[in-house]
Amino acid sequence: MIYLAKWSDDKSLTWSGTTLSLMNALQKQTNLKPLEVESPNFIKKLFFFILNLFIKRNYVKNINFNIFFLRQQERNIIHDIENKDGDILQIGDLISDHNSSIYQDLSIGSLLFIKEHDKKAFNYSGFQNLPIENITERNRLQKIRYENAKFIFTMSKWLRDFLISNEGYSEEKVIYVGAGINLSQNRIKPKKKNRKRILFVGKDFQRKGGDLVIESFKYLRDNYLSDAELYVAGPKDIGELKNIPGVHFIGPLSSEKLSEYFNLCDIFCMPSRFEAYGIVFAEALCYGLPCIARNKFEMKNFIQDGDNGLLIEDNNIQDLSEKMFRLLNDENIYKNVRNNKNVYLNEYSWDTVAKRIISKLVK
Repeated sequence: MIYLAKWSDDKSLTWSGTTLSLMNALQKQTNLKPLEVESPNFIKKLFFFILNLFIKRNYVKNINFNIFFLRQQERNIIHDIENKDGDILQIGDLISDHNSSIYQDLSIGSLLFIKEHDKKAFNYSGFQNLPIENITERNRLQKIRYENAKFIFTMSKWLRDFLISNEGYSEEKVIYVGAGINLSQNRIKPKKKNRKRILFVGKDFQRKGGDLVIESFKYLRDNYLSDAELYVAGPKDIGELKNIPGVHFIGPLSSEKLSEYFNLCDIFCMPSRFEAYGIVFAEALCYGLPCIARNKFEMKNFIQDGDNGLLIEDNNIQDLSEKMFRLLNDENIYKNVRNNKNVYLNEYSWDTVAKRIISKLVK
């Protein structure tokens, strides 16, 4: 099997560790031939930026929405895989090829659907400033690649349902395979819990709902639990919010350090306004933390309300505060999460994901 992926300079950081974790899991189970896609340097990016500006008359900073670059990249890849045998697994859609399958967390079609039907969520997506003509042109290219692929492997059940129900792909073609956690299972060593520590993890603070979490936490301290603690990991800065009593701002962390806080805290809270998948929920559950999430995207599939966590519907500060207090004190939910530890560790394992992919590609 050819593993076709585009890498960051530091491979361990590519797609937050997903690309490397999946490759390592596949290599344990099948003969894998990695094929690296060269990342464009500054000069090349500048060339395609100017080309798009000159021909399309619009500003597109994101190289992955520059149709001129994408088509040249595709031609280069196809040249590189000539005379190479075997199925191709693409991480993201990079080429149109009948011998290839695509692993993806978000489709452009689903992004356009969100833009039309959930404008508030789209405005936090990171794509909101792209010209619509570039998004639609990228969608046309992706559809060609999807149609020519053997399988579309989805990270989420949410995306699988969308591609089948809204875009008409067959259930045989679109396969949910999931994703694994990028924190080591060997580091799961919970410390003594005091039922007052809440963890938030999110590099993109606003999109992940960090501001809502802190405002609700303030209400929690003022009305329900005066000694509650909130640990905020991920963003480089959150301004004056880090000075609020009880808030521990710990910033960006390595996976080893992050594991320490999953072991320390009691519940996990991240009501994302837009979320393609949300591996961090899987990590929280594997580490034994009940979760608070928003009732949309894949979050509603990770969290069953009242069973392994709680779901919110809107940005109501008081409601979220009450759910924080309830979850910190709900012994049944804690028990459910503990009892399902092995289920979570198996479901959210890259070895499991690799096995699902191989079962379709290797006959």
